[in-house]
Amino acid sequence: MDIKYLIDYYAHASVKFTDVFTNKMETGQVDKGRTTAPGKCGLVVPLAGSAIFSFNGIPYAMEPGMIVHAGPQMPIEIKVSDDKEWEYAVVHYQLSPEESTLYPLSAQHFLINTGYHTKIIDYVQQLIESQSMPGNMSKFKAKTLFMNLLEAILISAKVKVLDTASDQMEQALQYIHENYAKQLSVSKIAEELGVERRRFAYLFEQHTGMNPSAYLTEYRIRRAKELLKYDDSPVAEIAECVGYVDCFYFSRVFKKCTGMSPTTYRKTMLEEAKYV
Repeated sequence: MDIKYLIDYYAHASVKFTDVFTNKMETGQVDKGRTTAPGKCGLVVPLAGSAIFSFNGIPYAMEPGMIVHAGPQMPIEIKVSDDKEWEYAVVHYQLSPEESTLYPLSAQHFLINTGYHTKIIDYVQQLIESQSMPGNMSKFKAKTLFMNLLEAILISAKVKVLDTASDQMEQALQYIHENYAKQLSVSKIAEELGVERRRFAYLFEQHTGMNPSAYLTEYRIRRAKELLKYDDSPVAEIAECVGYVDCFYFSRVFKKCTGMSPTTYRKTMLEEAKYV
């Protein structure tokens, strides 16, 4: 789930907390033949252990730090792992019938990767406690806690996405550094990382301050400068060594980046070396 769409959904939909409950299952236990609650959306929050939680036949490997959203009346199946007891909470909320149509996310199941955060668990536990208390003040507090829980989930998920993107962009940099001599393109790098091209370009620029094409060019020219300074190979060979098949195109790019041709740069470096 794209965190941006999720934030937009909860920012505009009039979500209303209804109830929360917890459940425990023994190791290896299987629960099937049931559906999610009619007319309600739910957030399944793992508290301990791990299990395969399926909605409409689609499985999610769940453990603390992995929250799944589900829509109303979805067939469910739970298979607990063999090594630990499984405990989870389900937080229900509702939208009006009109808004349910307006916001299709409410009827979908999807994973929200938040990473493990005690604040999320604390809000769930406070919700359970507040729901068990009588009086309007407790109901009001439950509303507030539910919104706090949503905020904590969204913030944690956003941070997780940024951390993941940072790791991916470091992988992209390493890929460029190892393959700059080949025929690379932004599309090729994005494909290697499994990221859509435009999203990759956006994330790369956020991470490095440069778009991928400019970074690749700068890195190639930096390597070319080193070769021109310390290697006496012909300019055409150096061009190929840094990923340029066309020597004339390489010379144009090199001059645009450095203000001088490759040949002039080499002569300048040789002259400077005499006085070192």
